[in-house]
Amino acid sequence: MMGMKSSSLPRALIVLVLSSSTVSGLGSVVSTYYTYYEDHHTWLEAQSYCRQHHRDLAVLLKESDKDNMDMNLYHAWFGLYRPDPEVNDWVWSSGDNDNFPPWSQNEPYHTDSCAYVSYDSRRIRGQDCATHFFFFCHEIQDFLWYEFIPLSKNWSEAQDYCRQHYTDLATFPDYIYINDVGAKNFPVWIGLHEEEETWKWSAGFSDYRSWDQGEPDNSSGCVSISSFEKKMATKNCNDSYPFICSNDNIVVVKENKTWEEALEHCRALTSPSNSHDVYDLVSVQPGDDQDYVMTRVIEADTEEVWVSLRFLAGYWRWVTGADMLYPDLPACPLDWKHCGALSKANRTSVETRDCVERKNFLCYRK
Repeated sequence: MMGMKSSSLPRALIVLVLSSSTVSGLGSVVSTYYTYYEDHHTWLEAQSYCRQHHRDLAVLLKESDKDNMDMNLYHAWFGLYRPDPEVNDWVWSSGDNDNFPPWSQNEPYHTDSCAYVSYDSRRIRGQDCATHFFFFCHEIQDFLWYEFIPLSKNWSEAQDYCRQHYTDLATFPDYIYINDVGAKNFPVWIGLHEEEETWKWSAGFSDYRSWDQGEPDNSSGCVSISSFEKKMATKNCNDSYPFICSNDNIVVVKENKTWEEALEHCRALTSPSNSHDVYDLVSVQPGDDQDYVMTRVIEADTEEVWVSLRFLAGYWRWVTGADMLYPDLPACPLDWKHCGALSKANRTSVETRDCVERKNFLCYRK
């Protein structure tokens, strides 16, 4: 799926957010994080990749989630290219063939015919001209100035756009000009999209929205978030942009087991990628923690899922050792309702159930 020459997988930036408690005992056991990819793909391509390698396209539950989304990296075309792939002569879009900025180490490849600049290194690299990136145009009037264009185009399309609206694709005659390449605002795909005339998230549910002025534009069915201002806007789903995926340490097990069997199943789990990973039946804290976990509960095949809550020795306890922060649990539960479950119909508390009932369940990676 991915078009960058440097790897079979896209380059990613991972931002890890670990929830924790400062009170005695263990706080949240749930960790969530985002993985950002600067390669450009359509919304469906991005969704497919996120579902294959992560959880899904990013979902936002609250305002502070935006603070954990680091999306500064981008690639942008400029005016350097090689007209004849068989000849190692690079020229500017304007026709000049001198004053080239420095290449990144081991660049360009013999198969490269167009050049782009990366924000992370401010060095130039080569790439297939059919790849889609953002781009820089320049305008020459009384002085030379550059314009960053947050549209996804191949090199020839970018050149046509610049020549139509400005002077040409940008010429960077000296390293000092490339050094001015800085943070820019551009669209990044997230999981919000229109389905049956309703805005829905690709995974889970959330009422959170951060629309830009004049949005949503109901003529387009997929949603991006701007990299710098973190505002949402509708885009054509077939447009190509960078994207950001959601991740967590939760495993939804779609097998019907008793509470004890679910506990044993979780503790016996192993990770194919890390033999040292340890799993347990998940514990949950009220508020943001439960809000997120409920976006995983809806994936289950049963209406309720087991969690690690158990009534033992006269007290409700999480077997993970987490703090018990739910005040509405019965102090003296019925004899057969000594285990805890999360219900799709109750997003704010934990249900008490007979431990021999059979349900799906949630494990977590420690």
